[in-house]
Amino acid sequence: MSENSQNVSCHLSSDSMKVIAESVGLSTISDDTSNYIADDVTYRLKIVTQEAIKFMQHGKRRKLTTSDFDQALKVKNVEPLYGFTAKEFLPFRHASGGGREIHFIEEKELDLSDVVNGQLPRLPQDISLKAHWLCIDGVQPAIPENPPPVSKDLQKLESVNPSIKVTHDKLKPKSLSEIAWAKHKMKDKVNLKNLSSHELSVEQQLYYKEITEACVGSDETKRSEALQSLSSDPGLHQMLPRFTSFICEGVKVNIVHNNLALLIYLMRMVKSLMDNPSLYLEKYAYPMLLYPKYR
Repeated sequence: MSENSQNVSCHLSSDSMKVIAESVGLSTISDDTSNYIADDVTYRLKIVTQEAIKFMQHGKRRKLTTSDFDQALKVKNVEPLYGFTAKEFLPFRHASGGGREIHFIEEKELDLSDVVNGQLPRLPQDISLKAHWLCIDGVQPAIPENPPPVSKDLQKLESVNPSIKVTHDKLKPKSLSEIAWAKHKMKDKVNLKNLSSHELSVEQQLYYKEITEACVGSDETKRSEALQSLSSDPGLHQMLPRFTSFICEGVKVNIVHNNLALLIYLMRMVKSLMDNPSLYLEKYAYPMLLYPKYR
């Protein structure tokens, strides 16, 4: 230890204990009692402060906060104090009189009637848990909680170079039966152009039917739910050509009949698809804009 270092000792005085006792209604307290309480309170404060400094050092901080003291009180199995959430140091006032010097915090007096009649703060949202299927029989379901099966960047590359989709499909792991069948076909291999399949499953067909009926139907609640699904569902890239054809045909028919209501509903479908962050709509933009342009 260097010669310039000094040990600073802090000790609460008996006068402070008497002032605190007077604030809680104890007007008469002996000197021996105040000295004993001062020694005990000083010891307790030093223990709690040392624990709080440990939390400050583990947090790589140089400023001691009230949360450090809360953690220290929890370590000592003491219920932490509530309401002290000030981020900056509180200003202390100095007062002297009658041979005593006191440092105190100037607190603003509140009218109880104003507090009772005041507006209540909003309740925080309760913690809730939601379960969803991450994988079903080795297949990841296309729901908003799971990542999209095909990213937006890959959709953009497929629209520019369709051979990328074939290359991407070849990189997928194959089963032993598929490998054996491929070896068998290698004997009389014929070079054919790869065709991409756009078949929809039964669930996707039902989804397409429900969404299209809800978007142009008369029930506003179902329409809002359908539009919300179109703007957030990450597994719509396979059904995007169907939705594009539905919108284009709907615009073509309703422009002829001057049906403004259905045209607005179809444009809301376009807006929801544009808001979906997992869809790439550039290659479908021309068919959707073709009919309104030339009518």
